Amino acid sequence: MKILITSIVDLKKSAHNSRLHQFLMYLSKNHEITVLSINDWWKAEWDDKSKEYGEDFEDLFDKISSIYLTEKKISPVFQEMYSIKTVDNLLRKARYRDFDVHFNYNALISGYAVAKKMKSVGVNTIYDVADDLPEMIKTSPQVPNLLRPIGYFIGDLVMKKNIHISTKVSYTTDSLRSSCKIPSNKSELIPNGVDTKLFRKYPSDDIRKELGINNAFVIGHVGVLREWIDLEPLFISVKQLSEKLDINLLIVGGGVGYEETMKLARKYGLLKNAIFTGTVPYTQVPKYISCMDVCIIPFKLDAVSQNSLPLKLFEYLACEKPVISTKVEGITATVQNRVLYASNSEEYKNRIIELYNDEDLRKKMESEGRKFVEKNYNWSLITSKLEKILMGAPS
Repeated sequence: MKILITSIVDLKKSAHNSRLHQFLMYLSKNHEITVLSINDWWKAEWDDKSKEYGEDFEDLFDKISSIYLTEKKISPVFQEMYSIKTVDNLLRKARYRDFDVHFNYNALISGYAVAKKMKSVGVNTIYDVADDLPEMIKTSPQVPNLLRPIGYFIGDLVMKKNIHISTKVSYTTDSLRSSCKIPSNKSELIPNGVDTKLFRKYPSDDIRKELGINNAFVIGHVGVLREWIDLEPLFISVKQLSEKLDINLLIVGGGVGYEETMKLARKYGLLKNAIFTGTVPYTQVPKYISCMDVCIIPFKLDAVSQNSLPLKLFEYLACEKPVISTKVEGITATVQNRVLYASNSEEYKNRIIELYNDEDLRKKMESEGRKFVEKNYNWSLITSKLEKILMGAPS
């Protein structure tokens, strides 16, 4: 089957593992894939390791064809806006009539423009809603403050149009489906997941020694540092606890918020207790997680986080690590009491002490978490469901 994909993610320049990366690693084995995406040229400017991160996906990139909306260095907002005029020419070059199905991964204007064109030749669209994009536009550093209300309005309008024109709409959480008002007759739950072969517990002595955290109790976070992450309550609690306990922070990942996070650690006098690795190669991420005693999901409490289901949740659990997370609807509905919850510095402090003092609890959470994701959230199982939806879409 020939699959045309529109994507809000630039697979080659994105310095984080995305849902689409995982979908394509599976789908590219048996199908011919062409991806039309925005050009994330700006990411190389704030993360000089993004290319290194993407090297672990080179085999995938060799199997698929990639087309950018533009080669020009312009804002992603303008790339999307201009796509109304540019997609026709790009689709002709891609021989759009030869495709069997269109999969729109989280794209708004470009996704809708392509969906309309494909519908005109009898090709159906499956729309994947992985995030609350209109809400994300409100806080995006790529959108000027004055334009964010307008951006939200346009984003919400175009999302509704995408939902209407699509044959099926896949989504990650029930709260996201409700927020986006996806009709029940179109909706298909396709949650996030994890590669349980790659993400598992690894020996950690060598990396711990290299990082200088041999015997410390390590609180860790993995992932791109963006505007929806709130590490301040954690930093406050770790500052208090480090006065009596041998505790270290391990922050793995880069992003636009990297320097601000460093400043925040400096503000609370934590630089001597904190290790910032920046972006690391994708295949090395589980080895860094294996160095951690407790893993953190520190969201800001807003509409974006309430509807999210982060990949790091499943990656932590697959590596057999206890998790402390901000209490957001997408996570509580999915894993329930398999993780601990904290939303302020006092709650973080209490949860960390609880895990620090109770080895039996840590071992129980480690074992149950791994079994849970192996059974329910393995990418191979999840993507096989998506494949069946795509294969059922051609008219």
